Amino acid sequence: MRRSLHRMLLVSAFALPLTASSIASAGEIKFGQEMLDVDDKGALSADGKKKTVTELDNVPGEDSWLAFTWAKIDKGAEGPLYVEFFQDLNGEQQLVWRYEESGYDGSKYVNMEIELEGRLGFNKDRTYDVRVVQVNAKGKDIVLSKSKIKLIKSGKEPPPDEDEGDEGDEGDEDETDEFDTYGDSEEPPEEEAPSEAPPPVEPSKKGCSIDSDAFGFNGAMALFGLAGGLLYRRRRR
Repeated sequence: MRRSLHRMLLVSAFALPLTASSIASAGEIKFGQEMLDVDDKGALSADGKKKTVTELDNVPGEDSWLAFTWAKIDKGAEGPLYVEFFQDLNGEQQLVWRYEESGYDGSKYVNMEIELEGRLGFNKDRTYDVRVVQVNAKGKDIVLSKSKIKLIKSGKEPPPDEDEGDEGDEGDEDETDEFDTYGDSEEPPEEEAPSEAPPPVEPSKKGCSIDSDAFGFNGAMALFGLAGGLLYRRRRR
């Protein structure tokens, strides 16, 4: 009886770690440079699997990394879910940062967008051990899945500032509108009249001209008067 009991205790002692490790290894964690595609159930689709990465590039021009994280969780419970990042320092695992997914509903699959900032202790060319954990009723962390991710900086330049491009377009548009105002009008703009009248034109000294309207009437009267005088003289004779 004693020997059989001793054997049972030994088997139980080895079975517990194996069971715990099998629970932890049943989950999965995958990372993407963008949100990973999933099917209707939340599992990774074929396209989503192609987009998974083992090295995560930084946000261009910034000291931060966007980790689009997909996790498969077995036996998860509704409540806060934590994603922990560890790094190896002098042979020991040190916790760098812990992300909280407060709205976890206990589903089998979860998609998260996690920002890893340099000010929090993340650096390029380092590999981090990642664990998804929950806290049980006794306050102990239960590891649900594990993975690793390496952070790199490829030196990509940030995209051009959209505001600068818009300002340039606005300037061109204003200039175009100014020309279009004249082009679309039916009549050209009227020229402003000169503020001063032109100087009077002096008559030419080479000759003079008589206005027929001004002197035509007086000339006719002179002819009638001369004819009347001749007739009067003839009558007296």
